[in-house]
Amino acid sequence: MNKKILAVISVILTLTMLLGFAGCQSEGEEQVTYAVKTPLSIENRTEIDDAGAAHTLPTYSPEEAEINTTDIFAYIQTILPELKEAEAGVKIGLSKGIVKAKNEKDEELPCSDNDTLNAVVNTLSKHMLVTGPTEENKDGGYVGMDKTGQLVVFNGESAYGKAELEKVIPFEHIGSLTRENVEKAICVDEGPLRIVTITLKDAFPPEMVQNIYNQGIAQDDIKTAVLAELATADDFMKVVEPENIGVSYDNCQLVITINLETDEITAIEYIKRANISTKVVGIGTMEGLKETPLNFCYESFLKYEIDRNNPADAE
Repeated sequence: MNKKILAVISVILTLTMLLGFAGCQSEGEEQVTYAVKTPLSIENRTEIDDAGAAHTLPTYSPEEAEINTTDIFAYIQTILPELKEAEAGVKIGLSKGIVKAKNEKDEELPCSDNDTLNAVVNTLSKHMLVTGPTEENKDGGYVGMDKTGQLVVFNGESAYGKAELEKVIPFEHIGSLTRENVEKAICVDEGPLRIVTITLKDAFPPEMVQNIYNQGIAQDDIKTAVLAELATADDFMKVVEPENIGVSYDNCQLVITINLETDEITAIEYIKRANISTKVVGIGTMEGLKETPLNFCYESFLKYEIDRNNPADAE
């Protein structure tokens, strides 16, 4: 009998503690919920790798993922037209880098079979940051680029610096994409933002990649950029037949950030990856290096951040 009474008392005490904890949590932490204008199937399962980067893991069957991709892609095509009429402040960031290419099993491949050459290539990424002078914009504004590689678009007609997005962000090529061009699309809702990542098929036509990703920025023409960066190592090596440099696109993506409550796009990032194949010979301190194949992956991250809010409105 005493055991039964003790068990009942234990249950009551446990429930009391749980209720008390819930009450304290609700008083101390105000839960924020955000309205969702367009519900979508979302991926919320993530894993943090050794480098601290978050990766979304598949939580759907292949059939479900295919349906989700179709729905998400259609959603993006629906909200894109809003940008044609919108005006906003726009900041552009452009960064590049050289990393190791990967095989079909996602395993990193050496850049060459020469350890000294590999060491030289590994140092090139330090020279990949884009810097340059202010560029004129024929539409009346201008693009300013600072020493950190940040480009900022200004429009001379307004103190706030608003610009017509259609003149600043060449997003019309996204609208020319078809579902057949897309490998997969995932959607992650985080707080007030929705992040859609569209991965293009590897067999994507090179000319279409150029249209979507180069965006008219001369520094981001891939062959010109790669040869310019390899030229920074001209004390060690020289590219053989630069006109025949090989470029094959791999895992190119569009990352589009959206306001959950309004379906307005707040950022577009163009992630371009290309496997580069060429041959080099040693010069200077690497004079003895004969013609050697060199392979690596060239990455470019071009992000447009869109700010529709006038700072004066917050005062």
